[in-house]
Amino acid sequence: MNILLLNQYFPPDEAATAQMLGDLVESLVVHGMSCEVVASNRSYSDPARRYSRRETWRGARVRRVAVTGFGRRSKVGRVVDYGTFLVGAALRLVTASRPDVIIGLSTPPILGALAVAAARLRGCRSVYWAMDVYPDLAFELGVLRRQSLAGRLFAAVSRWALGSADTVVALGETMAGRLKALGARNIATIPNWADGEAVRPTPAESSRYRRERRWTGKFVVLYSGNLGLAHEFESALGAAERLKTITDIVLAFVGVGPRLAEVMSEVRRRGLSNVEFHPPVPREELGDSLAAGDLHLVTLRRGMPGLLVPSKIYGILAAGRPTLYVGPAEGEVFEIVSRGACGSWVDNAADPEELTKVILAYREDAERRAREGCHARQLFEARFTKQRSTDALRGLVENPRSENDRARGCDV
Repeated sequence: MNILLLNQYFPPDEAATAQMLGDLVESLVVHGMSCEVVASNRSYSDPARRYSRRETWRGARVRRVAVTGFGRRSKVGRVVDYGTFLVGAALRLVTASRPDVIIGLSTPPILGALAVAAARLRGCRSVYWAMDVYPDLAFELGVLRRQSLAGRLFAAVSRWALGSADTVVALGETMAGRLKALGARNIATIPNWADGEAVRPTPAESSRYRRERRWTGKFVVLYSGNLGLAHEFESALGAAERLKTITDIVLAFVGVGPRLAEVMSEVRRRGLSNVEFHPPVPREELGDSLAAGDLHLVTLRRGMPGLLVPSKIYGILAAGRPTLYVGPAEGEVFEIVSRGACGSWVDNAADPEELTKVILAYREDAERRAREGCHARQLFEARFTKQRSTDALRGLVENPRSENDRARGCDV
């Protein structure tokens, strides 16, 4: 079986979607499928870094198209980067050998529709793997106006793609509901994951990363991952301001993203010496990095649940650490934290004083941290392992659903 997979990023790039796609490709190849990946030749975090245009990665053919390198500094530059990638990907779609299945992710936003259209043109099956729900995410973030010409056109293309795809993959039940409302007919709900062998519960004191950052003897609230437009940081910075006289508490950001410069500027403005920033770590070092935190922070702005699922939550669960979720009381992360007894929730509309009290409570209760961390790992092993989700995705590729299943929109 020949599979063609599309996403702007692919390993060795550190973007979350790149890592998810890499794990799936590896599983498909191990099970005897022929895979070709079409991706960009530039890095997510550093567009000046370029990857080889043609290579074989763990048995899969990788074809990287040349794109502009404006990066995420401006909206116009990002759109140009998206556009050049889409043009290059479209050319590869029509020149590659005919696949049996085309799998398209949602980075950049219109890529899933391109994958569905190419599958129709070439007479093969399509899988639209929705990492984000567009264009609604762009509408909610204020990046695109719903009633603008571009907004209406984007919405029409998205609705067509969701309704025409043989299968649409949602990352959770809340996202599945959003996609169904937007016209998706055949939805498979398969969550993202972490590598539970590479990321395991280990004592914070054994973390090399913790020692190198001089966090020994400190209580570390760790935000590990993308500082994106969908995430909310005012609450965390407000709590950090209230905690700045307590010298053993550190709020650490490990990652990059479009809001990094804004958050760093706000930290300088407030004079917060208890907030640190560090670059992202390679995937092979993620387990050690996650072990460095005592309490992990996940945030979402209002209106965001169901439009995306922060993939950082799966690494936190695998590491056996409690999660402090700051955001609305809905969506996949809220359900994980509240039902899994593996962390706490604070509404981001609440006064930062409430978040401050929660952080202090965790600092004083090592037994609670250990208990919730144990629950986190148990939940991970039951629902969010790499093998469980990649097996489910591979099953969609190998065994297309019957028309009756499609009509019912069964979940996996």
